[in-house]
Amino acid sequence: MTAITLPRGLRDNRAAWAFGVLLVTWIGAILFAKGFDSVSSVRYLVQTAAFLGIVGVGQTLVVMMSGIDLSVSGVVALSAVVCAQVASGSGGTTGVVVALVASVLVGIANAAGVTWLRVPPMVMTLATGTIVAGALLVYTNGSPKSAKVPLLASLANDRVVGIPLAFLLWLGITAVAVWLLHASRIGRYVFALGNGERASRASGVPLARTAFVAYGACSLLAGVAGLVLLGFTSTSSLTMGNPYQLLSIASVVLGGTSILGGRGHVLGTVAGALMLTLLTALLASWNISEGVRQIVLGLLIIGLLLAYARERRS
Repeated sequence: MTAITLPRGLRDNRAAWAFGVLLVTWIGAILFAKGFDSVSSVRYLVQTAAFLGIVGVGQTLVVMMSGIDLSVSGVVALSAVVCAQVASGSGGTTGVVVALVASVLVGIANAAGVTWLRVPPMVMTLATGTIVAGALLVYTNGSPKSAKVPLLASLANDRVVGIPLAFLLWLGITAVAVWLLHASRIGRYVFALGNGERASRASGVPLARTAFVAYGACSLLAGVAGLVLLGFTSTSSLTMGNPYQLLSIASVVLGGTSILGGRGHVLGTVAGALMLTLLTALLASWNISEGVRQIVLGLLIIGLLLAYARERRS
């Protein structure tokens, strides 16, 4: 009996495999849990996946150049809290602008630390995230405000021909990121740095400019996710971004992007975010505790990291 072999292009396409695993997981959810076959369930899942997916797209830009951003959780909270605080006094539009500017400044600080001070990305972004968390605590005196911003509420909750606007926003952001990473010069620089910083420097790749674009975009998108979350809940919290620190990295890894950089595709992250959201909902439908859910997700991430690291060494 001859073995069935797949074309090499399909075999090596991690993003395609991620969507395949997503499809299998969705079929399993329909078969072994209630409610996952309804249109309303699908609509809610893609809507909530958009919050994680937007952060995940930004994280992909950084991971692809062999970096990591552990400040995204702080930036999500920063954006929502600052917008709510400012909107309560100066209006929603001003709050949105101030929140996004504050978010980008965190990304600029991350890039400056990584490129000019030569601080490892994990250490630098963890430090900035901690500083942001402390600054928010001082800024709000521990009591962040709630705010209903019509623009954000519409973006988070409204639909176009039945499709959530938040999901369409995520798809639009993904399309821009696909062009940036896979069709522009800055994208070639990102991949080059992910495959080897020393060789990239020797060949003239502008490390500083590339890092500022990647980290700035990552923080900007975390800020956008925070704003959409604010529109979804109408409340801000100092800890509302905490789940996205781990899950954004997990969505990147599940989507097939190498944690060591230089290999992957933004579309894989879309599948990864959908898969994590679906898996979380599936575990919750089985009344599995939050602690066990975190253990399952953590083991899944570790397994994939080990598999990809082994592949990179071979």
